[in-house]
Amino acid sequence: MKKRFALFTVLLFYISLVSAQLHWESIILATDQWRYFPATAAPPSGWNSTEFNDSAWSTGPGGIGYGDLDDETVISMVNSLYLRINFQVDDTAIIKKVLLDIDYDDAFVAYMNGSEIARSSNITMDPPRFNSPLTIDHEAKMYRGIHPDRFIFPDSFIIPGLNILSVQIINNGINSSDLTSIVYLNAEIDYPIIIFNPVPDWFREPVIIGEHDLPLIVINTDGQEIPDEPKITARMGIIDNPSGLNHPTDIFTGYNGFIGIELRGSSSLYFDKKNYGFETRNEDGTNNNVSLLDMPPENDWVLHGPYSDKSLMRNSLAYYLGSQMERWAPRTRFCELYIDDDYTGVYLLIEKIKRDVNRLDIEPLNPEEVSGSDLSGGYILSIDRPEEYYWISPYQGSNYYGNIIINYIYPDYEIMPNQQKHYIKNFVTYFEDALFSDQFRDPLFGYRAWADPASFIDYLLINELSRNVDAYRLSAFLYKDKDEKLMMGPIWDFDLAFGNANYYDAFNTQGWMMNSVGTFDEFQVPMWWYRLMEDDFFNFELKRRWEELRKGPFHLDNIFGFIDSVSVLLANAQENNFYRFPILGSYIWPNYFVGDTYEEEIDFLKEWITLRVQWMDAEIAQLSNTKNFPLANTYEIYAFPNPFSEKVTIRIMLYDSAMVTVIVYDLYGRAVYNSEMYCSSGITDFIMTDNKIHGLPGIYIYEVRLNGEKFKMGKIIKY
Repeated sequence: MKKRFALFTVLLFYISLVSAQLHWESIILATDQWRYFPATAAPPSGWNSTEFNDSAWSTGPGGIGYGDLDDETVISMVNSLYLRINFQVDDTAIIKKVLLDIDYDDAFVAYMNGSEIARSSNITMDPPRFNSPLTIDHEAKMYRGIHPDRFIFPDSFIIPGLNILSVQIINNGINSSDLTSIVYLNAEIDYPIIIFNPVPDWFREPVIIGEHDLPLIVINTDGQEIPDEPKITARMGIIDNPSGLNHPTDIFTGYNGFIGIELRGSSSLYFDKKNYGFETRNEDGTNNNVSLLDMPPENDWVLHGPYSDKSLMRNSLAYYLGSQMERWAPRTRFCELYIDDDYTGVYLLIEKIKRDVNRLDIEPLNPEEVSGSDLSGGYILSIDRPEEYYWISPYQGSNYYGNIIINYIYPDYEIMPNQQKHYIKNFVTYFEDALFSDQFRDPLFGYRAWADPASFIDYLLINELSRNVDAYRLSAFLYKDKDEKLMMGPIWDFDLAFGNANYYDAFNTQGWMMNSVGTFDEFQVPMWWYRLMEDDFFNFELKRRWEELRKGPFHLDNIFGFIDSVSVLLANAQENNFYRFPILGSYIWPNYFVGDTYEEEIDFLKEWITLRVQWMDAEIAQLSNTKNFPLANTYEIYAFPNPFSEKVTIRIMLYDSAMVTVIVYDLYGRAVYNSEMYCSSGITDFIMTDNKIHGLPGIYIYEVRLNGEKFKMGKIIKY
């Protein structure tokens, strides 16, 4: 019996030894002794080469910086800090993977034995000077409890014998208040014992989960860092097996080709989990329109990585509700992402807002279309942070503070002729002028002559339902189709909605989000929305639409049914995600609620929506049912394009079916067009071509009768 026990003990020891042989170590620790050169001028030539003699440089433990709680060695203010450290490797065969984990402020380039292995994306020069300008600041992370940035590079850069790691840390100007350099070189080692150093407590291995029940997107950058911009070329494949079980080593079953990929986002750029924008490309770099995960073919896509949204589904929920409102909203698919063999969590593949027959289906606008009906659309705009090409609204934001930035999105500004640029800018300004005029309530001379109220109402309701802290003022899109009015939408960006923001009272289930933005925020809500709420017609339609939506898309059974179905879909994937990012129970900006478990996050989301809907039910019920405006049986009549060249459309929008008569008179009172038909509820178009008036330019008057009674008259112009 004792012999059997001894044999079993030896077997356990052997198994333990074999399983422990492949492990991670720190070849270089940040606190090791570094040679360093603080620079306010160019460094010595060849400073990063293996032959360079650094004996005259200073020596000290890392991190090295300005002494703001994360530095062991304090230096005076510099433009750049140059670092060198050597290490010995007797047998490179035992090194299987190598990681550079680096925390820095503001930028860096790293070299192994004189060859570049990694750099931050905010550097503008190659090679960088000691005082190179940067595109953006980069704040250190580790003092905030966040992991350092990670870069994977081929182990072939490490040679047998003596190796030199050299790093240039670049400050964003010599007057910048902080500088940080905390550098680790970590490696996966195939050896029974630790040769170098144990890894620090914060270290996490590159994660490979193994088996997944969501589709996998696998990206290979060939060791490149993915920058903020421009896009780098990489390869991407999709694994979506019919069995529903996917492994990162499986053969690609979907797309397998080139992409151009970059980081996207604003505040989310500082999260450990990144968001990406990418284009599917041909080998020569041209666009490659393809279907991804059964979504319609296109080449522009977004990979949204929910991070502060620990339900993982706020964007997906908003787009689902938006599509149920019979508005185009981006299609989405949940997936899990690997980048360079590192598991990076649950992602949402999203269609980017774009003019396309399968996306925002408006007419294409070509550069040669510069007059008449052709000039009228389509266009896409956004109210947001300023992009490269924009104009400033003549009307300030709420609190009479801040500029309203309106960005040109489509067509591409650089190929738009001036006629198109001026047309859409003037059209939006005419809408604003009409909205803030004394006649703003008038259906012919007020804002309704320029904008579609129903689209503004739908945008308001879904953003207020979710109490989206960015609503109205950031990521707020508008579009105008050919011969149509200005439309609000499509909706975009809801990760800080549904109670997930602890500022501007966005967590409160009561109150209007449009009234909650801070007085001195640079990005204010356009004054449009407060003016619209002064219009009895707008409020009447808002109340009617809310009551309609509450019976369908906004019914709690429908909302909770979606949340429950996604919770089941993500049951295993969310465990993978929070293994990779162990943030449950931790505050991530700008969380209001912090749940210890995924289930608590879902329960909070449901409870918050329940209370929000109850408040909106009560608040909207107080809006008057009285039609204190010319309504009759119709809620909209307008003519377009106006002026017109070849034809004009007189659009009638009815609540209930009616006999409709449309008569057009010239200035002598002669009827040049007369049409009558029985119309069902909804939209009916009466189209008059210019042959009815023999092509004669001038002013004409149209008259609309409902069930034989004169209802409305308007003016149209033929040029």
